Amino acid sequence: MNKEFVHAFKEVIRDQLVGKNKVELEGFGIFAVEHREQHQKKYDNGRVVVMPPTDVVVFKSNTGTPDEN
Repeated sequence: MNKEFVHAFKEVIRDQLVGKNKVELEGFGIFAVEHREQHQKKYDNGRVVVMPPTDVVVFKSNTGTPDEN
């Protein structure tokens, strides 16, 4: 693959994820945007921090494990 193709491919995936669309790569997996609500995180030292709501990119593989035939 050449650099131009890889760059264009990344841009298409990024644009779709920004629009909150799923991107499925057949035989590989699915990229999607998942929303995480605001929550509290408590550290070992007792400090509590409020984590803001955020959107994260998740990947779900649809390839089998090496043991599957």
